[in-house]
Amino acid sequence: MEELPDPPERFSVDEVLRVCAKDTQLVRIYFRKGKYPSLWNEFRQFGPTSSRFDHHTEPKRAQTRAILYATTGAHAVLTALAEVFQNTRHIDRTRDEPWLAVFKLDTAVRLLDTGTGWPVRAGGNMAINSGSREKARAWSRVIYDSYPVVEGIWYPSSITNHECLALYERGAHALPSRTIFNEALASPKLTAGLLQLAARLNYTLA
Repeated sequence: MEELPDPPERFSVDEVLRVCAKDTQLVRIYFRKGKYPSLWNEFRQFGPTSSRFDHHTEPKRAQTRAILYATTGAHAVLTALAEVFQNTRHIDRTRDEPWLAVFKLDTAVRLLDTGTGWPVRAGGNMAINSGSREKARAWSRVIYDSYPVVEGIWYPSSITNHECLALYERGAHALPSRTIFNEALASPKLTAGLLQLAARLNYTLA
C-alpha cells in the first residue's frame, strides 16, 4: 500500500462534499465508563487520540474541537462493531459499559468524501482511509482549517468498506434530542443479533 504523504499547510483544490440528508439514520457504539465516558450524543473534546480522523491540535487535551464517530447504511451495526472492537477482535459487552445507539439526523450535514477522487487531487491517496492514522489525523486537521463549510468526514471503513462518519463539532446542530434505539450491549435483547454479527466478522463475543 502506498503511504499517505504529509498534507500541505492548506488545500487549494475544491472540496468534494457528501451531503448527509435530514433523517439519515446513524449508528454509534459509545462507552458510559472508561477512559472517555460519554453519552450517545456527546462529542469527544479530548484529543487527539488514536482514532483516524481526530482533528484536535497537539498537545493532547480537552479543547473546543470535538468529534463523534458513527456509521450508516444497511451494514451500520456490523461496521460499528467492526470499527470499535477491531484491535482485539473481541466484542466485550461489559468492559467500560458499551451501548448501541440509533438515531436520525435532525438536519443535513456537509461532509468531505474521502472515498472519491478528492484525496488524489489534494496530493494524497486512498491510504487516508486505511493507512497510518497519525497521517490521517494530520490531514483531518488541514481539512478542518481549509474548508469552513465541511462539518465532518465521510469515509469507507478500512475493515468492512461500508459507510462511516466522523462528525466535527460543526455538525452538532444535526443531532436530534432523542434516539430511536439506545441499549447496553450487555442487554439480553441484543444477544442473538450480536452473535450473528460477531460470526460474520469472525470476532469473539462475551
